Amino acid sequence: MERAAFSEPVDVVILSRHPNGGGIVEIPLLPVAEIDGKFTAGGGGKVQVTHEVLHEIVANFGSFPGPVPIGVSPHDGDGDRGGFSLGFVNAVSVRGDALYGQLDLTPALFDQVAQGGWRGFSVEMAHDLKTATATLSGWALTGGIFTNRPATDINFRIAASGEVETSETATHLTRLTAKETEAMSDERIAALEADLLTEQETVKTLRATQDATKVDTTGLQTRLEEKGKDLATANLSLSEARAKLGASENELARVNSELAKSDEARKAAEIKLEAEQTRSLADDVTKLAKDAIDRGVSAVLFEGLDEDPVVWFRKRYANLEAMKQFVAALPTVKESAVKSGNQPDENAAPVSKETAARLSRAGLNPKYAGITDENQLLDLRAGESK
Repeated sequence: MERAAFSEPVDVVILSRHPNGGGIVEIPLLPVAEIDGKFTAGGGGKVQVTHEVLHEIVANFGSFPGPVPIGVSPHDGDGDRGGFSLGFVNAVSVRGDALYGQLDLTPALFDQVAQGGWRGFSVEMAHDLKTATATLSGWALTGGIFTNRPATDINFRIAASGEVETSETATHLTRLTAKETEAMSDERIAALEADLLTEQETVKTLRATQDATKVDTTGLQTRLEEKGKDLATANLSLSEARAKLGASENELARVNSELAKSDEARKAAEIKLEAEQTRSLADDVTKLAKDAIDRGVSAVLFEGLDEDPVVWFRKRYANLEAMKQFVAALPTVKESAVKSGNQPDENAAPVSKETAARLSRAGLNPKYAGITDENQLLDLRAGESK
């Protein structure tokens, strides 16, 4: 294959489809050309890919320890290739000046390739690879990705003819046009025969790999079943936890409701108690005033009490005991000086100095002490100064 041909689209051959929607396709992976290492997983400078390199890859493919995973751009490091893969390389072979590969793709990637969304492929390869279980001489294919920025200028597209069911030999021959067959030299034929032998060896290796894969698949299936049981147990535990959480939330809502009712009841009780205390205070204040008037204290001292006993009381006293002491110290008027309504007249006996002084010390304003003339006021002031 001439280098110029690499710039032309090359058909992607669909070899088979899986029941799950995936399938196996065949595409050119790597041409005889110079590739730029910066576009590959290994990085580095440019690498000259020769026929010898391609045959080393084919020879080492069967000895590579583990599957060769396929992904999509960008490249992942080798240490990140242990997880789920979108596909795997089943087989490789050399066709003229290019390395071809059979790729087993999952449904998602198979559909993308079938729709023509990917036009390039970038290999991941290593030289003289050493792993924990194998040591390979020469170049080995370790993986690859579909990308629209490949390290080479080779491209491909889905064949217009659709699916092609073919063996390695038939596929190889169908890629030769009539013009190429006529111009084929003995040397070219010999090279093709050698390629065919290599492909046959590859098929043998592939079958051995498939047998080993079946064993791995059985183990994987067992592990998947165990994981499925673990998942079911975890889902059951989650459901139980959610049920308990729901019950706890219901109980919390009930407790909050009870607390709200208790708070309302407490507020109602406080309002009721306050009203009862106010009524009781009003009764006590009224009784003290009545008792004082009954014993002869001037009713003038209690003006305004009938309108609101509690308001009247709170303007004058700090507490009920203070009012009791104050009322007990109030002087009385003479029986002969009491008129209607228990009001003192001009003949009322003056307050003694001792009584006036005691009332003053108790905080009584003189106007509430029965003082009715200037002389009595002077006497009261004279008593306070002594």
